[in-house]
Amino acid sequence: MAKTLFDISASEDAIDWQHCRLIMEVGQHIFSYAVINGNKRVLRMRVHELEAANGRELMDMLEEIVVADEVLKEKMKESVVIYNFPESHLVPERYFNINITAGLIDMMHGDLNKGVILSEKIAGCGQYNVFRVPSDIHGLFQRHFARGKYWHYYSLWMECRQKQLGQRDDYLTVIFYPRRILVAVIRNKDIQLFQSFEYEAAEDVAYYLLNLCSQFELLPESVPVRMSGMIDDSSTLYNEILKYFAQTELEAFSPATAVPALEEYPAHFFSPLLKLATCVS
Repeated sequence: MAKTLFDISASEDAIDWQHCRLIMEVGQHIFSYAVINGNKRVLRMRVHELEAANGRELMDMLEEIVVADEVLKEKMKESVVIYNFPESHLVPERYFNINITAGLIDMMHGDLNKGVILSEKIAGCGQYNVFRVPSDIHGLFQRHFARGKYWHYYSLWMECRQKQLGQRDDYLTVIFYPRRILVAVIRNKDIQLFQSFEYEAAEDVAYYLLNLCSQFELLPESVPVRMSGMIDDSSTLYNEILKYFAQTELEAFSPATAVPALEEYPAHFFSPLLKLATCVS
């Protein structure tokens, strides 16, 4: 089942599509996109939650959405696909060998899921990200966005982090999706872990974060926790996290926007995708 969570747009009569960029995020449970014009103003934002029983069903959902969405048929200046699938592994540059990437992913994540193995060098990090994407889904986006650029979410997040000044030595970043979180652990200014966790209850999220603090010798009462994405600051989930973590903040990213409706939502709701959009070159 696919459910549209947000559908925010400016008057389409005012959009010069040929000077716009289309930024898409594709994952097991999410498909979202933003249309950004030449002045870096957000003109369109749409977010779909996906609930598929298997890979075939996920592919069918994505194809139905892509084929039916009139915005995605527009000819834009650039199309960028950001894959957010969990089968990813970071490899130091000195150890990277293109001939062993498939075996590496099979070893780290198993060989149950089949797909195409992609890799990319992460600028400024001295590492490569090796990741697996379902072949039929990659083929779908290649057919519809033949000149598109393809990235993995983790790679772009790490590149964005390199450009941010004044980073703390230790902190957690938590990005919220429906029933899923993406967590980065930073220890002594180095990325120790980037991992996705599924959850059912607020207590699950608190457990994951406390367990990571224990694993990486971080103190919950003092480590900063930066949160963004789909979390309400009046929710049970948010208050559960506040029980254990004293230094929390909601990361907002508010580019100038031509869509008044976008400003009706908390700035942290859409900041993960919009922040990555600024890092795509």
